[in-house]
This record gives sequence, structure tokens and C-alpha cells, in this order.
Amino acid sequence: MLVLKSIGNFFVRIWRWIKETAWVQPLLIVGAIFAVIFSIPYITSWASSWSGTAAGAYFNRYLVSLEGELNGPESDSEADRLTNSIYENTVIRAYEGNDQFVDIDEYGEKFFLVFTQDDCANCVTAESAFRYLEENWNTYNLVPSDGRSFRLYTINASEISSTDEDYEISTDGSTAFNRYLSIHSDLFNTVGPRLAENPYKRRASLDDTNYINFSVEESVANFPTPSICLVDYSEEAFNDGRAGLSEVAFSATGSTEAEQADFLMDMWNHLDSYSVDNLFTREN
Repeated sequence: MLVLKSIGNFFVRIWRWIKETAWVQPLLIVGAIFAVIFSIPYITSWASSWSGTAAGAYFNRYLVSLEGELNGPESDSEADRLTNSIYENTVIRAYEGNDQFVDIDEYGEKFFLVFTQDDCANCVTAESAFRYLEENWNTYNLVPSDGRSFRLYTINASEISSTDEDYEISTDGSTAFNRYLSIHSDLFNTVGPRLAENPYKRRASLDDTNYINFSVEESVANFPTPSICLVDYSEEAFNDGRAGLSEVAFSATGSTEAEQADFLMDMWNHLDSYSVDNLFTREN
């Protein structure tokens, strides 16, 4: 008790000195004001992390993890399992004219897949567009023509796996995402050239670079982020010859979130890229 009383008396003397010393009071007020000003960014960041609006927070809700990524076909991370399913349905089944798709109950008949990365400005833009799209799904002009529900998966190229330290010597294999791309290069090498020939790419006169890098033809290190993919196993997609990993874009085009979400909905509805009567007019 004597210790607590001594501590209390110490603070009482300090407070009395502050009240009786006129020149200290304005300094303390100014100091408090500056402390509040300088703490605003930290408070904002803290609030954003709790509200889910911090960069990456929304995409992380739909993350398909690279944790446990190995350096060969035996790798069995969440991202591996999803991508193996896409390869099976796209290359093995759809491209061969087989509409008996697998894993539909697990992953869905139609969904977006976004490859994102930390510290990527275009990824932040795409994230905002997807958040807006989900929040306004099936309202205004953001209406899916097939009546399906919104579905999204993301893979973060910056994700660290506990297995990374096993591959530090290898340049291409030093990150989980590079190992992932190497394992699944057959998918990207097969699908990439097809996507580079679709009407959207040709009509918009888009540069070949992103498509080449998406195909991991030169190096996995240059894989573009964001890569916004649409995977569609619907009967309509199969009948139109576009089942599987059927669309890819490398930005959410538009000057506002609403315009960017509209772009994504057009992608979902396969508008402009496959319709002869609706040529793609947006700039990329």
C-alpha cells in the first residue's frame, strides 16, 4: 500500500506542477494536437483492418492458400487442388468435348479466379471492383444473365509458405507461387494461347505481353497480376465452345468502381468478348 500511495503522490505532484506552471500548459495542448494528427494514419489503418476495407482484406476472404506448396506434382495445397480441377475440366474434358465435369459441388459451376499480389496498385483497384460487384450483385445493371450467385476464389502470389525455406537455393522455386506456376504450367501453356485468340483480345487490340506471361512461356517470374479469370462449366458455355477457364483480363477497366464492376459483370455474362453484335469498346 505504501508503494501505491507513493506512486499516487508522485503523479499528484506532477499534476499540481502543471496547473501552477502556465507556460507548460500550451505546450502540452500543442503536443496533444500533434499526437492526434500523427496518429490518424495508424487509427485509419487499424479501423480499416477491422472493417475489412484494408488493401488485401477483401481478397483474403476468398483466398485459396499456397501453404504447403512443394516443387512437384505431389504438391497438394488448396491452390493445387483447385487448379488441378480446372485443368481436368478445361483441358482434359471441355477441350475433348466431354461435358461431364468434376468437382462442381465443391468449387461451383461458374466462378471468378483472381491471381493477386501485395503492393500491387492494379490489384487494389480490382479488389475494390469485386467488392462493389458482390455488394451490388443482382441489382441495377449488375445482373447475371444466368441467375447464378457470385462466387470468387483468389490466389496471392505474395503468400509465404512454411515450405519456402526448403527451396531457397532455387531461383524459380524460392517462392510458393513460382513453384505453383511451374507445377501447373501445362494449364497456363494450353489455355493462354487460346485466350490470346479470343475476340475480346483481338477487338480491343490488346498487347500480347500479358498473354505471353500468363502462358508462362518465358518465365514464371513475369506472371501478370492481377490476372482476372472466369471459369465456366455451364451448359451454355459448353455449347458455345468456351467451357472451362474461358476468359482472362489483366485489369478491372473503368474510372469508377461502378464502371469496373460493370466490366466484371460483362465478363461474367460473356458480353462483348463473344458477341458479334457487341464489340468491346472500353480502353484497357
